[in-house]
Amino acid sequence: MVIDTVEHNLEQSEFTGRRLTVAFVVHNFSVGGLERCIARLANALDRQRFRPVIICLDKNGTAAQWLERDDILVIELHKKPGNDLGVVRRLAKTLREMSVDIVHSHNWGTLVETTLARKLSGTATHLHAERGMELDALNSSSWKRKLRGRATRWALERSDCVVAVAEAVRRQVLQRCGRLHQEILVIPNGVSRPEIDPQGPTAEEIRQQYSIPSDAVVVGSVGRLVPVKDFGLAIDAVAHLAGNGRNVHLMLVGDGSELPRLTAHAAASGVADNIHLVGHREDVANWLAAMDVYVNCSLNEGMSQSVLEAMSTGLPLVVTDVGDSGLLVGGEEAVGRVVPSGDVEAFATALDEMITDNQLRRELGQRSILRHQECYSLDGMIARYEALYETLSGAQSCVGDSIQTTEPVT
Repeated sequence: MVIDTVEHNLEQSEFTGRRLTVAFVVHNFSVGGLERCIARLANALDRQRFRPVIICLDKNGTAAQWLERDDILVIELHKKPGNDLGVVRRLAKTLREMSVDIVHSHNWGTLVETTLARKLSGTATHLHAERGMELDALNSSSWKRKLRGRATRWALERSDCVVAVAEAVRRQVLQRCGRLHQEILVIPNGVSRPEIDPQGPTAEEIRQQYSIPSDAVVVGSVGRLVPVKDFGLAIDAVAHLAGNGRNVHLMLVGDGSELPRLTAHAAASGVADNIHLVGHREDVANWLAAMDVYVNCSLNEGMSQSVLEAMSTGLPLVVTDVGDSGLLVGGEEAVGRVVPSGDVEAFATALDEMITDNQLRRELGQRSILRHQECYSLDGMIARYEALYETLSGAQSCVGDSIQTTEPVT
C-alpha cells in the first residue's frame, strides 16, 4: 500500500498498539543493494513484535517488487530537488502521526533530513545505518568532503545509535567524521540462498542460449552496470585468458548506465563471442547456477550482497580488495582469491588458477556455503536488528555489548 502524504492524512489510531513501529527512511525506493536489504528486513521482521513502514523522501520505485507482505506501508513525501525544508516538516508530521518508535535512516541521502525531522517531531528513537560512500563522493572536491564530513558528524552525534554494515565502513565513517561519542556497531549484511525459479531457464539452457560449450568455465557476476563496479576489469581479464586459449566465458547479469560502453568494450576485446551481457534478470538463482566462478571487480564496496548470495550457492570467488570483500572471501579458510582493485594481471592470474583446477573450485565452493551459514545468513541479520530495535525502544543508549555482532572472519 502506497500513501501520498500530500493528499492523505494519517490516522494515529492506525499505528498505536503493543508492536514497535519501525520506519525505514530512503530517498526513493529504486532497485539497489540498500533497498534490497530494507525489503528483506521489512519482509522478515516478527509481526508480533514489529510493524515495518517505508518512508520515501521522494517517491516509491521499482524495489517495491521485493516487498512480499501486504501489510508494509510505503509513504511518499515528494522531496524537491536540492535542499527542501518542506520534506523535513512532512517527515516530522509523519513520524508523529504514525507514532513511530524507531526511525531507521540510511546513508548521507537521508541522514540530515531524518535528524532534523526527529528533533522537530519530538518522537522516535533514531538509528542510522551507513553502507559506504559511492564513487562520486570519493572523487568530490576537498572542501565538499570536509563540509559533508562536518555535517555527517553533527547529525551522527544526535542519533541514538550508528550501525555500519561492514568493518571497512565503520573505519570510513571514523576517518571522515572523527571519533563519535557513541560506538559504531557493525551488523553485517545477511542474505538467504536465492531460490531457483522453476519457470526460468536451467543452467544448461542458459549455456545453450549463449552458445557456451558444456566444458567451458563460466565466470560471472550480478550487479548494476555502473562505473564503481568496474566490470571492464572482468572483460579485460577474461579476454586475456580466452585470447591465450583458455576455455572461459564471462556472463554479466544486470543493467545500467555503463551498458553501451561495456558492450563496445566487449566487441573490441577480440573475443566478443566469449563475453555475454545478458541484462537485468529477476531469476538470479538460475543464472548463478550457470556460473562456475563468481567475480566482484568493484572500486568501492561496503559489503556486497551479491557476493553473499554467490557464497550461499557454493560458488568460489575472485574479488577486489575493497571494503570488507577481503574479510568475506579471504582468511585461513579462504572461499576464493582477493586481488588489488584495477589490477588486470592479478585478476587474470587468480581466475586462471580457478579455471585450471576443478578440485580447487569444488573445495572453495564448499567453504563458501559454510561461511555464509555461519556468518552471513539472513536469519542472523534479522535477529541482530530485532534485538537492537528492542534495546533502543527502551530508551537505552546504544553500547557495544548490548547487541551481538558478527566477528570478522580472519
